[in-house]
Amino acid sequence: MKKALTIITILCAGVFFSCTKEVAPASIVLDETSHEADFAGEEFTIAVRSNRDWKATADVDWLTLRHTEEAALDARTYILVTVTPNSDQSREGTITIAAVDGGATATYKVVQGENAHVIRTADKFVSFLEEVAKSEGSNDFRLGADIDLSGVKLPEVESMIYTFDGQGHSIKNWTGSAPLFKSIAASGAVRNLVIDASCKLTMPGGIEKFGFVAGENAGTIENVTNNAAVTVAAVSKGWKGAVCGENTGTLSNCTNTGSFSYNGAAHVDGSLYLGGVAGRSTGEGSKAENCSNSGSITLSFNEALSQSIYAAGVTGAANSGAKTLSCSNTGAVTVRVPSISTNGQSAGIVCYSGGEITDCTNSGNISFFSESAEGKADGSVKGVGVAGIACYSGWTDGKTSGCKNSGAVTLRAGYTLAQQTVGSATKYSSNVAGIVGHAYKCSIENCENSGTVRSEFRNIDNAESVYNTTARQSVGGIVSSTWGNVVGCTNTGAVDVIWVTAAHNATLAKNWVGQVGGISGGDYHSDQQSSSIIDCTNEGAVTIVCDSSQSNNAFGGIVGWPGKENASGLNEVNGCINRGALTLDGYSKSRIGGISGGATKATGCKNYGKVYLKSGLTNCSVGGIIGFQNFFNVSTCENYGDIASDVKLAGTETSAAGGVGALVGALGNTAQTYSGCKVDCSMTVPDGSAASMILGVIGQNKAVTTKLEVGTAADPIKIKGSFNGAALNASNYETYMRRPGFALVNNNITFNVQYGD
Repeated sequence: MKKALTIITILCAGVFFSCTKEVAPASIVLDETSHEADFAGEEFTIAVRSNRDWKATADVDWLTLRHTEEAALDARTYILVTVTPNSDQSREGTITIAAVDGGATATYKVVQGENAHVIRTADKFVSFLEEVAKSEGSNDFRLGADIDLSGVKLPEVESMIYTFDGQGHSIKNWTGSAPLFKSIAASGAVRNLVIDASCKLTMPGGIEKFGFVAGENAGTIENVTNNAAVTVAAVSKGWKGAVCGENTGTLSNCTNTGSFSYNGAAHVDGSLYLGGVAGRSTGEGSKAENCSNSGSITLSFNEALSQSIYAAGVTGAANSGAKTLSCSNTGAVTVRVPSISTNGQSAGIVCYSGGEITDCTNSGNISFFSESAEGKADGSVKGVGVAGIACYSGWTDGKTSGCKNSGAVTLRAGYTLAQQTVGSATKYSSNVAGIVGHAYKCSIENCENSGTVRSEFRNIDNAESVYNTTARQSVGGIVSSTWGNVVGCTNTGAVDVIWVTAAHNATLAKNWVGQVGGISGGDYHSDQQSSSIIDCTNEGAVTIVCDSSQSNNAFGGIVGWPGKENASGLNEVNGCINRGALTLDGYSKSRIGGISGGATKATGCKNYGKVYLKSGLTNCSVGGIIGFQNFFNVSTCENYGDIASDVKLAGTETSAAGGVGALVGALGNTAQTYSGCKVDCSMTVPDGSAASMILGVIGQNKAVTTKLEVGTAADPIKIKGSFNGAALNASNYETYMRRPGFALVNNNITFNVQYGD
C-alpha cells in the first residue's frame, strides 16, 4: 500500500513540473550599433528586435527620435532618427534602447563629421574665397576659429553672391590694401566678422569705392567690426570707409574702432567722402543702422585744396533717401588744410545727407581748421560745414529727430570766399552747429546739444575775402542755417564766436554778415517758405566777438536772423525759452536779442538770460526779446533777463537803429502790435542812450500812417524792474517806458502800459 502511494506522489510531481513554462532572458538585438552621419544632416533608421517591451532615448539634442517605444516582438521594428546639420566640429551622440523589464539595454553611437564649410585655417579661407570668385561657393561657409593671415595673399573676389558668417571670429595679421570682396551682391551677406587690431590696413588712392570688407554693398553687412588702424596712403575722389565704400543695401551694427590718418598732398581728381564705417549710403532702400565709430579720423593736407572733402565718424554721405538710424560716434574727426576753395565738411555722423536721420549720437570732437600753422587761423574757406551730427540735411518734408551731440564742434579759419551750392542749397557759406549745419526743406525735432559750438575767423578783412550780402556766416547750438521748422530742441552748450580783423579793429570789415543763435543761426538762406522755431530752449551762453562794421549781423539767445524782414513766408518763434547769457564784443554793427536778433513774429517766448553789449558800434540795437523788429507782431512774450550796454547807443527816430529796449531794441517803420508782454529786469546803459524799459528807437515816430500798438487795451504791456539803478514803481514807470526825451509826434502810435503784474 505504502509503495503504491509513493508511486502516485512521484507521478503527480512529474505532471506538475512538466506543466510550468520556462521564461527566456530579456534581449535586445540591433542590426547595427553605429552610424556616420553627414555634416549637412540626414535621416536614417535603427532596426530593433526585442523579447521585451522597450523605449529609446538620445543623450544629445541634435538627434531627434520617432517611434521611441514598442511592445515585445520577434520581428524587426524601426526607430527613425533625424540628425540636424552640424555647423561646427565633429560630434558624437548615443541612442540607448532599454527593455522595460529584465534589465536588457543596447546602445547605438552616431558620429557626425565636421562641417566642410567651417573655416579654421588660412588655407581653407583662401580656398573659400577662390570658390566664391568662381561662383562655386555656397551659403553655408563660416568661420569656426580665428584665422591668422600672416604672409597670406588673398585672392581677388569680384562679386560675393553668397552669405558668409564669421560667427564672431577674427581675421588676424592681415596686411590688406584691397577689400575682401570688391562687391557684395543683393543676394550676398557678410555677418559677425571681426578685423583684428593686429591687421595692417592701408587705404590706397585711385580706387573710387573702397572698404576693407566691400568696395560696394548691395546686400547686407551686419555685425562687422574693424579694430585695425587705417593708414590712408593717398587721397583721391570717391566713397571710402573702414567697412564699406558705397552702400546701396544695409549696414547694420557695424563698428569701426581703428583710427584713420593721413598727412600729405591734396587730392586733385574730385570730391572725397570718407567715413569711419562707410563712404556713403545711397538710394531709398539703403540704410546705416546701429553703426558706430570710436576711431579718430585725422586728415591733414600740406597744400591748398581745390576739391571738396567730406569726413565723418560713420558715413561720409547718405544720398537719395538713404537712412541713417541710431548711429553713434565717439571718435574725434579733424580736417586740416592751409586753405580750401570749395566745400569742406567734418561731422560726427554724416556730412551730407539726403534722407532720414534718427536717434543718432555724437560725443567726439569735430573740427575743421584752415590755417598755415596750427592755431594761426589765417586760411580761406568756401562753403565749409562743421556739425555734431550732419553738415547738410536736405530732403523735402523730411526730418532729423532724436539726435544728441556732446562733442565740441569747432571751425577755425581766416576768411571766407563767399558762398557756393551744396546739394540743393545755393547759399551755403560757413555753417557750424551742434546738430545740423544747413537744413534744406526739412525739419529738426527733439534734438539736444550740450557740446561747445565755436566759429573762429581772425582775418575777415583779408583782401581776398569775397563780400556777398546773401552769404550769411551761420552758427547755432542746434542748427546754423535752416529751411524748415525746429521743434522741441534743447541746447545747453556754449556758443562761442570770434569773427575779427587781423588787427582787431573796425576797419575794412564790410565783407561779413553773420547770424548766430543758441538754437538756430537763422533762415536767411531759404526762399522764405516759413521756418518756425517752436518750443525750443537754450541754456548755453552765446558769446560773440565781431568786427564786422559795415553790415547788419543778427545774434539771439534762440535765433539770430529768423528770415528776411519782408519775406513772403512767415518765420515764427513760438513758446521758446532762453536762459543763456548773450554777450557781444568787438566793433560790429549788430542786432542782438534775448530771443531773436532779427525781425520775427514772436509768441509766448521768455528770456531769462542777460543781454550785454560789451562793445560795438553806436548803431547796434539791443533787446530783451528782439534786437530789431519790423513787419511782425509780438505777443505774450516776457523778459526777465537783465539788459546792459557799455556803448552809448544814441539812435534817432529817423534812423531806426542804435537803441536799447527791455523788450525790443529798435523798430522799423511798419505796422506792428505788441500785446500781453511783460518786462521785469534791470537795465544799465550810458547816460544819453536811446533806451527804455520797453522799446528803444521807434522808427515809426514820424509822419507816417502805419499803426504801432505798444500794448492793447485787452492785453497791455506790464513792466517792472529798474533803469540805471532807479527802481520802477506805480508813480514813475511812465518815465521809463519810453526813452528819455521821447516826444510822441505820430498819432498812429498808442501805448497801453501798466506797472506790475
